[in-house]
Amino acid sequence: MTNQRSTRSACLFVGAFDNELITEMEQPTNNVRNVFDAIGTIATCTASDLVEAVVVHESCIEENPTANIDALRRVDPTAIIVVASTNTRYTSADANVSVATDSTKLSSAIATAKADPSSLSISTEIDLDEVLGIADETMLEKDASALGDVDLVRALMHAPASFKETLLDLLTQQTSWSSCTIVDEHTSVEAGAVSASMRYGHEEHGILTANGATSSEVTRWARWAACWLDLARRQQNLKLLAYRDELSGAWNRRFLHTCLARELKFAREERRHLTVMIFDIDDFKHYNDRWGHDAGDEIIRELVKLLRIIIRKGDHVCRIGGDEFAVLFCDPEPPREPGSNHPTTIEILAKRFREQVRQAHFPKLGVESTGVLSISGGLATFPWDGMDVDSILLKADQRLLQSKRQGKNSITIGTDD
Repeated sequence: MTNQRSTRSACLFVGAFDNELITEMEQPTNNVRNVFDAIGTIATCTASDLVEAVVVHESCIEENPTANIDALRRVDPTAIIVVASTNTRYTSADANVSVATDSTKLSSAIATAKADPSSLSISTEIDLDEVLGIADETMLEKDASALGDVDLVRALMHAPASFKETLLDLLTQQTSWSSCTIVDEHTSVEAGAVSASMRYGHEEHGILTANGATSSEVTRWARWAACWLDLARRQQNLKLLAYRDELSGAWNRRFLHTCLARELKFAREERRHLTVMIFDIDDFKHYNDRWGHDAGDEIIRELVKLLRIIIRKGDHVCRIGGDEFAVLFCDPEPPREPGSNHPTTIEILAKRFREQVRQAHFPKLGVESTGVLSISGGLATFPWDGMDVDSILLKADQRLLQSKRQGKNSITIGTDD
């Protein structure tokens, strides 16, 4: 194919941005007033003039940020979405920057989001130890005694989600400061507070701010805190490497079995349903053979990104083979559809995802980038289709094969003949 691109270059700004920021960007830029104009621009761009990143001012999405970001993704799930805000972090975006950012920082944020397949930042959205049930049973109880380095080690081992809180408590005890906190941007530092960057090696871990402190004190403690935060980040990354698929950013087969076993235990105790969907991409080898493995990799990454938009907050996406995926529909919240029960809600989500895949845009497929992909899948639900991990996964896989036999591009849900 001659009409395919190896890179995407255009950057679309949405809202009121400083003209200097826009003109300093290296790639071609465009500026529109609101999300509706952005959707129109993305939808009408050609295969040779694709939008690489959409930079949205928070004022354009403040009424319903998640819905607005999802709307942009549905038009083109491959574009990087960056939100510029004062001090709010939007977890549904691929990257967050300050409204006072410059072109260098913005370009860096876009490049980092492109390089990281887990652009929804799994590590900050969920407590991996809690989801998998791998946290130690050791209970950390606060008392009147002074905290020390041993308490930080214990927090890393037994309560990683509260590590930063323990770090700040220790700082408050060990200093005479009236208060201290950690912020992401210098623009978020309170008036009158003293601040210092927390940098370890090439990594930035935020900005330490304190009231009632001298500049030299904050600088010294910021260096100390940066070492601990870097250790915490490295430990979390090691856990993610064990349970996450490197290519797509989805969870892997190890996560699927561990998390499903834990969720089944809760489902039995709470007498609730639990559904698993297994699906794969129809004729995936064809796309690898015709457009190359880079195109195949892009399809896998964007499929995961698209699926994350559709599923609920407590559900999980896993890549368990080359083009084979599993989704754990285990969100404990009530169904989104009024009056629907668990299986009905999941059926709606699964079919919605199948339709979104059919409409998705995959730039590396050139002129055939839209409307060419389809998936086949099968659903199995506890307790009707199985009582343990192996039986549920087997039933879902059997229904996937049934979808293939029926002509592909379908999801088998009901009982077997």
